[in-house]
Amino acid sequence: MKLPLHERERVIIKTREHSRVLRQPVGAFLVLTALCTFSLGYLSRDDLSDWLASNANVWMIVAVVLWAALVLIWSVIPWARWLRSRIVLTTERIMFRPTYNDGKLQSVGLFTVRDLVAHSKAKNAMTRAGTLDIVLNQGYVRLSHVPSVQYFRSLAMEAMANLRSSQSMAHTETTNSEGMGA
Repeated sequence: MKLPLHERERVIIKTREHSRVLRQPVGAFLVLTALCTFSLGYLSRDDLSDWLASNANVWMIVAVVLWAALVLIWSVIPWARWLRSRIVLTTERIMFRPTYNDGKLQSVGLFTVRDLVAHSKAKNAMTRAGTLDIVLNQGYVRLSHVPSVQYFRSLAMEAMANLRSSQSMAHTETTNSEGMGA
């Protein structure tokens, strides 16, 4: 994915949502596959009743088509959405493409951020995944399923501090150079 970066902007970290969001699609795939193989195995038996044995091939096709449709809806589409999700921290902003979005990359400038609040539950102690709230002047933006949310927050806070200090140094140099020529 090509990122639209500004002239002196650099990427600090690029990630996607934590892979735990794929638990439900993988579970759905396994359950659907087990149900489909059971039904195909049942329909291939020799001791079926007459009304079921006469249409067993049709029911097998229906089972496979239903399996394919449900796997597409409950497993493949969520996996594709997860692949498209992005969370990028640069030297000037935080860019993100949420899972349920029309595909547009959104961004929040680090100058507009008042605070970053990281939430993680005790049960996520091993994965360290959690939610990052980007507090702005007029509300907040919530990023869910951020991997190593505390580490991401510390990198973002450091980038904000570096950005503000470089801007104040540039402002000081401009002010001093204007007074020297007089």
